[in-house]
Amino acid sequence: MKLYTVLKDSFNVNEPEMNDDSKLMEYGEWDSMTHMFFITRLEEVFEIELTGDEIADMQTVGDVKKIIISKGKEL
Repeated sequence: MKLYTVLKDSFNVNEPEMNDDSKLMEYGEWDSMTHMFFITRLEEVFEIELTGDEIADMQTVGDVKKIIISKGKEL
């Protein structure tokens, strides 16, 4: 799944740590710079443009999935 690759590359987490309830801010490598890298990678990999509201709404992995799917993209 492309999303898990982006999560792994951004936050240095393993797939078992990635479920819909996982909070992005609780990943050990999370900080504002890695979060912006994550957003940039999402936009590049999924060829989407995220709004400020969408970015603010991304609290969990499940939230990220919903936003990507809402843009007509496959995970």
